[in-house]
Amino acid sequence: MMTVQVTRNELGAPDRPPAPADARLPQYAQALAQESVVRTWEFYRRSAVAAQGAAKLLTEVAETAWGSARLLNDKAARNVAANAEATFNVAEACARAASLQEIAALQGDFVRSMLAATSDQAKEFVDLSARAAQHVIETMQGATVRLLRTEL
Repeated sequence: MMTVQVTRNELGAPDRPPAPADARLPQYAQALAQESVVRTWEFYRRSAVAAQGAAKLLTEVAETAWGSARLLNDKAARNVAANAEATFNVAEACARAASLQEIAALQGDFVRSMLAATSDQAKEFVDLSARAAQHVIETMQGATVRLLRTEL
């Protein structure tokens, strides 16, 4: 009976027996390994292209969204400035008024004009918001279609 002595490495696991010097992989194993590398490389290449396309898509959408947000912000700032100017104009007129009746009339007119202006501003802002959102959606759709066309 033959006894095989097993040596252990520093972790206590059995050492592998040395491979014969003339050991060769079968041809089908080499072909499979080579095909796997080619397919993995192709998958990586397509994934990298898709990631770059997605990054461009996100940049385009973000720029469109930022432009829309800036447009809405500018509109809101103009509305606030117009409303503040109207308020100061009425305050000046009230300060020059000769009677309480004139002040009450000025304030009544101001409230009516501000309600109308605020209503118009709100309608315009909602319309502008809807158009901005539609523009962002159209940008997303267009960019997605372009990305998918380049991937196919």
